[in-house]
Amino acid sequence: MLKYHRILIDISNVYYRAFSTSPYLTAEVEGRRMATGGIFKSIKMIQRIERDYLDTGGRLYFLFDNALSGEYRRKEIDPDYKINRKKRESQFYRGLDYLQLVLMHYQTGYRVVRRPASEADDLIAPILESFGKKPYFILLVSNDMDWSRAIKDRVHWMAHKDGRDVIYNADTFCGEYGFRPGLDEVCLYKAIRGDASDNIPPGVKNIPETAVLDIIRQAKSVPNLFRYLADLNIPFQWKEAVRQSRGRILLNFRLVNYQPVSGAECRECTSVTEFNKDMLSMFYRILNFKPEGIDGRLRKPDLPPREEDFFKEFDVYPRAE
Repeated sequence: MLKYHRILIDISNVYYRAFSTSPYLTAEVEGRRMATGGIFKSIKMIQRIERDYLDTGGRLYFLFDNALSGEYRRKEIDPDYKINRKKRESQFYRGLDYLQLVLMHYQTGYRVVRRPASEADDLIAPILESFGKKPYFILLVSNDMDWSRAIKDRVHWMAHKDGRDVIYNADTFCGEYGFRPGLDEVCLYKAIRGDASDNIPPGVKNIPETAVLDIIRQAKSVPNLFRYLADLNIPFQWKEAVRQSRGRILLNFRLVNYQPVSGAECRECTSVTEFNKDMLSMFYRILNFKPEGIDGRLRKPDLPPREEDFFKEFDVYPRAE
């Protein structure tokens, strides 16, 4: 199995999946009942990614959405952006903040990146650019297709599908999606197809997948789509549909494209982590986890792990309001 020198993890995506599958694991934290299952399962996912995919001496990057304001830039473009997503209760965001505190002390030399008004995928480009020409193999971990925009020869995308990890390079992505990945191509695909998860409507309604793929192979980008529309070898009805849908397609393109973040802006919001056994143990105890059960580095000497060590308590409570 290929090991990667750098792994960028969509922490908000990981936490969302973990929280959704473990909403009833709770603890009393600072006098308030708090759902902790999302934190616990996120840590276990990160440990597995680290174990299975990170090369010796490699580094993890924990990329966060700004949970409260990360969508503002795109909402300025389209007020309906992500309007279909139900607002989470405050404990969801509180758990995400606690997860960040844990990760700050999880290991020495990793990176936590969280920038106001930026979504996690907007941070990918400046981080990749910071690596320069170093011959790193890089893995991008997210179930969000937006992360596939950065696939290159040494940059791969991993999504968790049907209970297993699926890693895409350019060839395997093309085999499943029908076109070669790249920033321009993925943006063109989503500008035409839309993205229901973000409440981005189709740019062209009812257009068949075969026509979309023909457009991508010939035009390769949204600007080229309109520059060479008359020359594209696609049925006239879809040329006309594209022409009439120009406004929606261009609006979608602005939504699905990267929002600009400079290298300097990215560095300003990047923190270097440092393993601190005492701090990590303290946070785990606050969350009602047994430190030696969740992290072997915190285990007492000669004490083998037991399943019941994972939690000091296992309570089932209604989710806190």
